[in-house]
Amino acid sequence: MRLIFSDIDGTLINSDFLVTPRTKEAIRRVVDQGNCFIPISARMPEAIKPIIDSIGITSPIISYNGALLQDENDETIASSPMTTAQALELCQLIENETPEIVWNIYSYHDWYAKDRSDYWIKREENIVGVVAKEAALSSLTGLGEVHKVLLMGDPEKIGPLEVDLKKRYPDLSIAKSAPYFIEIMARGIRKGHAVEVFTAYMGLSLADTMAFGDNFNDLDMLQTVGKAYVMSNGPKEVQEAIGHVTADHDHDGIAQILERDVL
Repeated sequence: MRLIFSDIDGTLINSDFLVTPRTKEAIRRVVDQGNCFIPISARMPEAIKPIIDSIGITSPIISYNGALLQDENDETIASSPMTTAQALELCQLIENETPEIVWNIYSYHDWYAKDRSDYWIKREENIVGVVAKEAALSSLTGLGEVHKVLLMGDPEKIGPLEVDLKKRYPDLSIAKSAPYFIEIMARGIRKGHAVEVFTAYMGLSLADTMAFGDNFNDLDMLQTVGKAYVMSNGPKEVQEAIGHVTADHDHDGIAQILERDVL
């Protein structure tokens, strides 16, 4: 058995946020041969499942960049949350000091936001196909675990905010994942570590793993697995760091490798 890990945005799905027919067929064939295909993304589980369903397979899911690992039956393999108190404190800080920035709190299968009519919330709902639950911060004190805080807003505000938050919260993992997004999770959350945990859970060696990614947050995963491939739409720095580049996400880069190296 080979474990095949894949980032989603910019990798598995194309510019229209869809998996192409050729890539679907290649993934189905490698799974039918007894291999395991595992999506790994900063997305929540509910924003990953429809993509897997569209391929026509069942698979484990690694969500929140590795803060939550689940098997194909949705049973939790590992969960690495930040504390609810940390999440609420941070979001309250955003409301008080930069109210134009939108906060989002994710816990397992739930996504909470202050105002669903906000432009950024509506945009994200349309992209991921999930509806947020409206909630005030004061109503979320009873959340058992928080897997991610996502901040959205004007790129001119997001950049300086990321720098400021890293100084204020050195014990959290804080990174700008897009010009208009800041992803915040527990310290130490990395895709590469999630790959190690899942591979050990399966009783396999990292030599039996491969991965596809396109960006800097995929780099440690790509450096962890046995074989790694960067989509050609990824930054040159990531391509040069890994060395193996496949076609972009609009031209079946994953399928080209699976057809050549696995099938």
